[in-house]
Amino acid sequence: MSQAELAKEIGMAQGTLSKIEQGLKEVSMEQTERLAIALDCPSSFFRQVEREYGAPMSAHAMFRKKSSVGQKVIDRVIAELNVRIAHVRKFLSSVDLEPELPFPRYDIDDFDGQADVVADNVRRAWLLPRGPIRSLTECAERAGCLVIQCDLEEAKIDGVSYRIPGLPPIIFLNRSQPADRMRFSLAHELGHLIMHPYPTATMEEEADQFASALLMPAFDIGPELRDLTIDKAAYMKPVWRVSMASLIFRAGYLGRIDRYKAEYLWRQMSSRGFRIREPQSLDFSREETSVMDALISHTVQEMGYSPDELPLMLNLNYSELSRLYRLERQTGLRIIK
Repeated sequence: MSQAELAKEIGMAQGTLSKIEQGLKEVSMEQTERLAIALDCPSSFFRQVEREYGAPMSAHAMFRKKSSVGQKVIDRVIAELNVRIAHVRKFLSSVDLEPELPFPRYDIDDFDGQADVVADNVRRAWLLPRGPIRSLTECAERAGCLVIQCDLEEAKIDGVSYRIPGLPPIIFLNRSQPADRMRFSLAHELGHLIMHPYPTATMEEEADQFASALLMPAFDIGPELRDLTIDKAAYMKPVWRVSMASLIFRAGYLGRIDRYKAEYLWRQMSSRGFRIREPQSLDFSREETSVMDALISHTVQEMGYSPDELPLMLNLNYSELSRLYRLERQTGLRIIK
């Protein structure tokens, strides 16, 4: 709903509504109630005191690339992320998360910009065995990072990350993307959180390099990438849980195939339609998150919040909560996978 449509719906001049949104005009109780009815949310939503965060650092370059995405879509996504961050703060007010693994921070400049070396250090810090990572989501959560899958498809975003004082690192992932792309997006955002305290011109390339090395360490995968073919990439995809395209990029980066072989493989990928959609028969299941679900379950089961009380706590109607967290309402609440 646009600002003009909302103003018409509640019988208010658009200029007045704009001033209320910008904090230049006080809103009356009557106006608040009309807004709540029009937007299908409790009036308490407008009275909560929460700091508002802008687009995360990792998203700015993405928004520049997605020039076809309008500002209204971006604003809606950022608004939803702010709502989710406020919910995280409330859920964590009654529980302490105790990470099993460290969440390291490295200055990329100390490694001469070599993000693959940083990735190797992270694997060692997390005590990962050699070879493919079974579940990167589990590793991130064990290190105290909140991984949240949500609807970012409208804004054409794969993932974004936040570091907010007083909260654990948070990564939001587009739940609509294929499992291989989601894993790479998660690794990419972990790279930002671990290496980039502030924006730089090379941060996106470094995060991609970090993600590739984290998921496909050179020492382990290098020998398998020699003389890579399309059939071999297809065989390796479900083993390493990365896309065929990622395997071709990695083989070229590590020098296991030359430029001419890489160009030949890309032509094959294009001719078979694999650059648009890799074979469905090679798909593997998405990694499941657990910490956010556990926080909701703790609030409902341990803290005793009923299906009527949880929406009051989070200042949203049940229908919107169900959309955000895929809840099913019966005598209690449970999460739908």
